[in-house]
Amino acid sequence: MAASSLSKASEETFEYICTPCAGDDLIKEALKYCVECQQYCCKDCLTSHRRISSLKGHSFLDNSSVKPQGQPRALPAFPTKQCSKHVGKILDMYCENHDVVCCYACAAEDHKSCKDMVSVSDNVDRLYSKTDTYKATSELSYTLGTMNKLLTKTDTILKQLQDSKATAIKVISDFRVEMEKFLKKLEEASVTEIEDEYKKLEAQIIEERKTYEDSIADLKSLQQLFAQAAGNIAQLFVCTKLAEKKYTTIGEDGMKKGKFIQAEVKFLPSGELKSSIEQMVHLGEASAISSQKYNKYKATKICAINVRLNDDSSNHNCSILDICIVDDTVIFTDYMHNKLKRLDISSSSLIDYCKIPENPFGVCRVGEKEVAVPCGNVVQFVSIHERLSLSRSIKMKHKCYSLAHSNGIMYITDQYRSLYMYDMSGNLLKTVTSDSCGQPLFICSNHIIFNDKNDRLFVCDDKKGLVCFNARCDYIETITDPDVRPDGVCVDGYGNVIVANVGLNTIVQCDQNGQKCGIIVNQTRKRPRCVCIHHGLSKMFVGYSSDIVEVYNLTWNND
Repeated sequence: MAASSLSKASEETFEYICTPCAGDDLIKEALKYCVECQQYCCKDCLTSHRRISSLKGHSFLDNSSVKPQGQPRALPAFPTKQCSKHVGKILDMYCENHDVVCCYACAAEDHKSCKDMVSVSDNVDRLYSKTDTYKATSELSYTLGTMNKLLTKTDTILKQLQDSKATAIKVISDFRVEMEKFLKKLEEASVTEIEDEYKKLEAQIIEERKTYEDSIADLKSLQQLFAQAAGNIAQLFVCTKLAEKKYTTIGEDGMKKGKFIQAEVKFLPSGELKSSIEQMVHLGEASAISSQKYNKYKATKICAINVRLNDDSSNHNCSILDICIVDDTVIFTDYMHNKLKRLDISSSSLIDYCKIPENPFGVCRVGEKEVAVPCGNVVQFVSIHERLSLSRSIKMKHKCYSLAHSNGIMYITDQYRSLYMYDMSGNLLKTVTSDSCGQPLFICSNHIIFNDKNDRLFVCDDKKGLVCFNARCDYIETITDPDVRPDGVCVDGYGNVIVANVGLNTIVQCDQNGQKCGIIVNQTRKRPRCVCIHHGLSKMFVGYSSDIVEVYNLTWNND
């Protein structure tokens, strides 16, 4: 029948009526049903509907697809509610095993093993007959009423809290006025004590610093003597003996570290009450504190996160070889699937990934919103914004395994016997393979990290130990310890060096010079390949050659 304006009395002449027209007291025959708007549309409304840009993507169904099945004609007998997880998907599936409705994508992802997964539309008669709609709507109304009451109660409590804050602030203000004449005098005495303690400790540190300056001056003088004695073997002999005596006098401990690694003055406010303030000499106890050892972490496992994606190859597990932190996300490499993946820390869920041209080994933050990924003989740069995206790349003449960055310099290992130093444009600045005696420094140069606290570079070699350099890639020493056979490495915000021992299944904490403080995780899940710490959140992330990234909470162990 042609669409025309009719009175309400003629409604029975149409099987389906146009919902928008019915709102204007017009009865027109509906030709389509809009799933998003949940409305029937006549020919005119359908044309208007499709002309509006924001509505062009809506889905339309023919009337023949609508089966009232005992429901009123103006309502469709199929679901229209969209899934909150998958945009554009309708909640048209029902899992009888879990008693939940979901969309087709949810069914595929979360209910693969469920045997009783059915279509709501195809089974609506059977499903609806088992549902107590009246009970559900009644419970919903009751719960809504309860929530409204709780909301009102909460608003009252908030008002009380606001009033109490104002009262408390007034009490504080009154107390301050009353005590001000006493506090001024005590403040001056306390500042004087802090100054005294500061000067004492400052004098000790300056004295130690003067010792270093004198030693440096003597050593430089000896270097000049050596230079001047070129060709004069008698003078060279004298210089040699003088140098031996000098560096023996200084001693190995004097070269590695000084007496102080931390110095500060602190003030602990007094807990005395008003009645005793007039008799007090100071506001609290002042003291000077110097620390000569590092605190040790206590690591508590929080969770294990599955980082496998749906399109990852079913033939291989993930292989997480390196991790870095960018803001509140964790960026890590999946070597087996050629991917760089991003994990949101707050939700512990993967939020993004990008394909890397070759199997990625390491990842290092090189800018505010940029990381560098060594892969094959290429360093691939990746921009980090709403999405991970490949940017420029630099091709090298050697394998690129792991990368560290500091002040515009890239330090790169090749998982063999070399360490390379580049600028950010890819210009080679230095190659290091052996010490001053020509002995190889590495058997297998793995992960690398730069410690900003003391400008030291650490290269992992699980056969030799932790190989240490300065910022110019000058060799310093190799830390050999049976508990330190490193593959992965990171630094925390305090200068501690954290090592993942792939062969020992342990995580070890070292000080800023690479000396072992202790084992903080013993017998981890399986061969830790990499480790990274979020300093602000005190969380540690550990990667493996598997689909799992483990998360640990870090606290200071005061035992």
